[in-house]
Amino acid sequence: MKKFILGALLLGVSTFSFAQNRIGIEFGTSFPTFSGRSDNQTVGSTQSVDIKPSVGAYYLRKIDRHVYLGAEFGLGAYSFFYSQTGNIKTQITHNSSYFSVAPMVDFGLGKHQYIHLYLDLNMGFLTSANQTTSEYYSATDLVPYTTYNSQSNVAKFIFRPGLGLKQHFALSKMWHVTFKEGFNFPATDLTHLRIATNENIHPGYLTLQMGVMRKFHRPKHAQAGASKKEM
Repeated sequence: MKKFILGALLLGVSTFSFAQNRIGIEFGTSFPTFSGRSDNQTVGSTQSVDIKPSVGAYYLRKIDRHVYLGAEFGLGAYSFFYSQTGNIKTQITHNSSYFSVAPMVDFGLGKHQYIHLYLDLNMGFLTSANQTTSEYYSATDLVPYTTYNSQSNVAKFIFRPGLGLKQHFALSKMWHVTFKEGFNFPATDLTHLRIATNENIHPGYLTLQMGVMRKFHRPKHAQAGASKKEM
């Protein structure tokens, strides 16, 4: 995995001087999403999530009129309460932070490309974690029979392929304000509900951010030299 990260960094450095480069930074919020929920306290699961700040920086190189290739580096966090009730009741309080590396392909839509669609392969590396698990004998119990630190259940690496949209608003020829809406799908588990049963928790991840983007164009003398070679 270290070789992959090094390769991504070298890709960014080696292509920085070419035509139609784009570099940007985005700030906003992110939070986990759960597909299953039951408000019945005697069976099923309930969840509550906290919205956390997130930040990302990316580099893109134009490889076709509407296609860009690059990578994003970011910081994000998970914070939620999860309760599952069946034969017994188990509750966890989870907080974790991840540094992410995400190779991506970006598609500019339309003539002016004010809207972009992107696909990424987000890989997260754990930077901090805090998780507590409480177990109850039955759904009606109010006091757990055991509460313990379950931080060791939190995954040190997660893989989250994703997709999203970006809206571009031009400030000038080179500078854009951007708005981003992205969703990452859980391809690996984030944590486990109970050690004994090894039940997995793998929420989705929704991101809403805004930022600024800067274009970098190839110098005119370099473009002229390339045109002569083609002729």
